[in-house]
This record gives sequence, structure tokens and C-alpha cells, in this order.
Amino acid sequence: MFPTGQGRMNQLGGVFINGRPLPNHIRLKIVEMAAAGVRPCVISRQLRVSHGCVSKILNRYQETGSIRPGVIGGSKPRVATPEIEAKIEEMKRDNPGIFSWEIREKLVKVRDD
Repeated sequence: MFPTGQGRMNQLGGVFINGRPLPNHIRLKIVEMAAAGVRPCVISRQLRVSHGCVSKILNRYQETGSIRPGVIGGSKPRVATPEIEAKIEEMKRDNPGIFSWEIREKLVKVRDD
């Protein structure tokens, strides 16, 4: 289940690795039990998983329909449109020493106009 030597024991006697997602088979069991009408506090005790963890998994399942954990790390998605990128390039060409905060202020000002 978990690599040996890395697990810690929670207050319920369950083993976990801090900062690592709960294994998928436990996540699936949590969702199955909830679908069968078992209350989160009972799920928590039976599976030896904290109530907060059970709640978080059930909320994610309700919102997304997925039991998969969120992504750890990685880069943020780009939010600039091609028009915004072109405007930034133009500002850099016109003023090579411009600071990023100045570019941001100008973009916000243009957006609000």
C-alpha cells in the first residue's frame, strides 16, 4: 500500500504519508460507502481516515465526479490571450526597461477603459 518506513499513524490508527494523496482504492471505498448512505463520520472511523479527508474527497466527487486527487506541483496554466501577449511584446519593444508591474498596470488600465 505505502512504501515502508514512510507512513505515520493518525489518531484513528490509519497509516498515511503527509502531503501524499490517499490511495485510489480507499478513495473509491469512501465514495461507495457514501453512496450507500453511510455517514462521513462512520466512514472515517471504519476506514481509519480523518473526517476532514473524507469530507474533502466527497466534496471533490460531488463537484467534479472524479475521485482522483488534485495535481501536486506543475506550472500554472497560461491565461494571456494572443492579443494580450502581443500588447505585452509591443510594450517591451517600445520600452525595454519596463517593469512587469508597469506592464500589469497598463494592461489593467486598458481593460478598465
